[in-house]
Amino acid sequence: MKNVFIILKEAEEFLTSHNITEAKLDAEVLLCDVLNMERKILPTRRNSIITNEQYNLFQKYIKRRTTGEPVSYITGCTEFMGLKFKVSPDVLIPRQETEILVETANNFIKKNNCKKVLDLCTGSGCIAVSVAKYNKDIFVTASDISEHALNIAKENAELNEVNSRTNFIQSDIFNNIEKKFDIILSNPPYVTEEEYKKLEKELYFEPKLALTADDNGLYFYKFIAAQAKNYLNNDGIILLELNANLSKEIESLFKDFGKTEIIKDYSGLDRILFIRGI
Repeated sequence: MKNVFIILKEAEEFLTSHNITEAKLDAEVLLCDVLNMERKILPTRRNSIITNEQYNLFQKYIKRRTTGEPVSYITGCTEFMGLKFKVSPDVLIPRQETEILVETANNFIKKNNCKKVLDLCTGSGCIAVSVAKYNKDIFVTASDISEHALNIAKENAELNEVNSRTNFIQSDIFNNIEKKFDIILSNPPYVTEEEYKKLEKELYFEPKLALTADDNGLYFYKFIAAQAKNYLNNDGIILLELNANLSKEIESLFKDFGKTEIIKDYSGLDRILFIRGI
């Protein structure tokens, strides 16, 4: 049997030949999952020999990756805000850009003694769980229309030990929500049908329901703009992740609120809309 160094080298070359851009990283992450070890330990195991069973599983993983299937779906987990999250094709894979929304919420919570948070279109629960994890005195309600997504979100709340301070509700946006909140958060579906046709192949493995929105990508933003005041406490705020191509149109939907501000992401794109209620 070949050692870890040779196995990784062959996997990297194979992935590269199939136009996988992060071939080295992907091979390492997949092998670490097979071996149940942290990636930082991998350099110390270059000469280690793995079992036939481990090798065969790794080869299956590599072949799945060549189809474009995201690494996170193959391993069933990913990292967000320094926390581990389970993922499946029923939910979007959390993106680094979404951490800006969580960080903005955390800063506001700490400065304003917030107690109740609502996360709409929660998906994997990465936003709700992260906010609950880093703010010990709050309670987070999270909703999603997908029962399968909510099951994943509940698992992630338990995994990160915040299930006692999170509540998950099956709801189409506000439909089954009854209380008022200090903060409303959402990373809603916002990809237009035209944009969807041009996405990278990896994204077609993710649920279209969680990606695309009617009304040229504005459907969920319009619904939130029309209904949010009924669910927002005085001096509360709304934080929304933006479709950067529609940021000005989205911001204009909230002109009747007290204040709006667009926060840019690491690439300089419009990423988060900060809305202060009246």
